[in-house]
Amino acid sequence: MDPRFPETSFPMNPIRVAPTLQFDPVKTANDLHRYWRSQAVEGYLERHWPGKVDLDAWIPGIRGLLVKQFPLFADAEIKYFSAGTFNRLYSISSPDWTTTYIFRISIPVEPFFKTESEVATMEYVRQHTSIPVPRVIAFCSSNANELGYEWILMEMMQGVPLRTVWDKMAEAARIKFFAEVASHAKKLLSLRFNNFGSIYFADVADRVEGRSLLATPNSNNGTNGTNGVNGVNGRIGLNGPFVLGRIVSQDFFFNKRVHFSGSRGPFQTTRQLVDARMNLLGQRIQNLSTTPGEPYFCGSDEALARHKRLVDVVFSQLTALVPQLVPQDNGPEDVGVLWHDDLSQHNMLVDPVTYKLAGIVDWEAVGILPAYESYDALPAFLSDRDWRPIPLTLIERGVKPNDEVVAAKILEREKEFGAIRREYHKIVGPLYDSTSAETQRRLKNKQGLAKQLELPQFEHRPWATAAWMVDMGLVGTTAVGVAEDNGTEATAYGAQENGATDAPMLETDVWAA
Repeated sequence: MDPRFPETSFPMNPIRVAPTLQFDPVKTANDLHRYWRSQAVEGYLERHWPGKVDLDAWIPGIRGLLVKQFPLFADAEIKYFSAGTFNRLYSISSPDWTTTYIFRISIPVEPFFKTESEVATMEYVRQHTSIPVPRVIAFCSSNANELGYEWILMEMMQGVPLRTVWDKMAEAARIKFFAEVASHAKKLLSLRFNNFGSIYFADVADRVEGRSLLATPNSNNGTNGTNGVNGVNGRIGLNGPFVLGRIVSQDFFFNKRVHFSGSRGPFQTTRQLVDARMNLLGQRIQNLSTTPGEPYFCGSDEALARHKRLVDVVFSQLTALVPQLVPQDNGPEDVGVLWHDDLSQHNMLVDPVTYKLAGIVDWEAVGILPAYESYDALPAFLSDRDWRPIPLTLIERGVKPNDEVVAAKILEREKEFGAIRREYHKIVGPLYDSTSAETQRRLKNKQGLAKQLELPQFEHRPWATAAWMVDMGLVGTTAVGVAEDNGTEATAYGAQENGATDAPMLETDVWAA
């Protein structure tokens, strides 16, 4: 082996490192609440590394763990590198090497499944597209090791996060960069699937319920134009290296949702997927942690509990609308696509000199979903999804709705990103045929409902979901008037029949009563 190229000693495929310690899954499940805490201002649950950890104190453990598998790391320099939403990263290098490595440790928000699906997804993307993704050397999808956490060892990609150079880039350079991203996205989106879920290696199929087929692109990328799917002619199930299994998505594992019962897929129809999300949302709003110090306590739960009767009515209305908004049959907009829904300024790496795309990282919780949920595959950085109505916790404090602020920000971002978005869409093209009036109606309904089911929506902004139902003409008026009179809660009136079009706007004051 040439000492300058340690990667030549590694096998081409990722190595799953077996646990070295005993593993108690019940204890781990009961312990997951330690990794969540109430966000100070808005009160939602946020990811959290418990305790005060000396980041450098982990280095001997990392070295000892790796040397058992790879002796060449014995004399390497290991340094703390950075932290992400779920992860802490360490760099591993040597002056004699041409390659630097990243060792990533993850908190257990979705034990086993998140690590397994992320590694398999990156390998699938590496094999079937031209997207520059990290090469995984080894991983452990169990916390039964010396560190007590799951981990991934991968090659470090060159380049810097887009956020570090964005302000220096001229408009032409920005357009050119996203045109390059669009060309890669187009290839990724040409991979079409019949079902929805997450990708895993076939050797864990028995643990991920992976009996559904996973497409391997054929000569025309497995698609029939832009709006249909041919019979899948590639490897399926246990006969190939990949399977489609249990979905790993934040709306299925975020906060205490990981504990709730219900289907995790793979799903054959959009309706099955939506019903599963509704089931988890229903359990979430009925299982509130309102006492400081108890597992999963948060300020948002306190606010939801104070308005429980109103929240329950709005959720019942939303549930009743699902059959109307999402039919049992799939339409052209429901074709399955593998899409990285967090193409942010942090996860896109760029060459700081040429401004060419150097890599796309952070593939955790990336799965196969209906194409309409990609919103024309626009990168998160270019979208308006972070501009939302204010949460219920602030409404209760007398903060007025920020609808005008949101609208102004969206207009401002159109000025900044308009030309970039248009060039991006020109290259990616349509994901499906949406020319018919029926498809456009289904799109409006499904995308509207999808936004209500996003994590930062109903759990934090039920008043905004109620207003959306009224604005869409789906209900006459939402339940209002959960007011307190000498400690007695009274409901003023409920909803009119679905389908009414002369509905008054919802007054947010009732949520602050």
